[in-house]
Amino acid sequence: MFNQLKLVAIVAVVGFVGYSLLFGSKSEQAADLGAVLDRTEFALMNYEKHLSENGVVEVADENVAEFTTFLTLVMNSDPRFYDETLGVEIQKDARILGFVDPNADGVQDEGEAELFTVEIDEANNRLIASDASGNSSGLRFSGAGFLAGAFIGSMLSRQRGAGIAANSFNNRNVTPRSSYKAPSSARSGGLRAGK
Repeated sequence: MFNQLKLVAIVAVVGFVGYSLLFGSKSEQAADLGAVLDRTEFALMNYEKHLSENGVVEVADENVAEFTTFLTLVMNSDPRFYDETLGVEIQKDARILGFVDPNADGVQDEGEAELFTVEIDEANNRLIASDASGNSSGLRFSGAGFLAGAFIGSMLSRQRGAGIAANSFNNRNVTPRSSYKAPSSARSGGLRAGK
C-alpha cells in the first residue's frame, strides 16, 4: 500500500511539473524602455558624429545598415538590460524595431518576439520607446540640433514617405524618461548617453 501511495505521489508531482511547464503562466521579461532610450540616443548621437566626421551629408541604404549593426551592438553591450540577444531592424516607416534574436542573425524570424519600438517625434523633439504591452516613455532634446543630422533627417524623410506627419505623436501618452521606472521583470541596463 505504501508503494502504491509513493507511486501516486510521484506521478502527481511529475504530472504537475509537466503541466506547469507546458501550460503554466510564464512571466516574460519586459524591456527596460529607459535603457532602450538611453542606448538609442547614444547610438544616434555617435553615428551622427561619425557621418559628420566622414563628410556624409546624404544617407544611403549602406548607412542605414551600418547604423542598424551599430545599434544592435549597443543594445547588446554590457551591462546588459535583457537576458537574451536582441536584434534591431529599421522599418520602412523609420520605426526602430527591437526583438528577441537568439540566433543573432539580425532578422526577426517566426517566434522571435517583438520587445520594443523607437520612433522619432519631430514635432516634440523627442524619441519615444514603446514596449509590447503598449507602455511608452519619451526622451526630449533641448533645441532642434538633434534633428538636424543627416541620419535623423533621413529617418524623418522615411516617416513622411510612410504618411506619418510631424504632429502624429502629439496625443501619445508617454511617460517622460526622467520619471520612467522599469517594470519589475526588466533588468537595468546602466548606460546613459552623454551623462
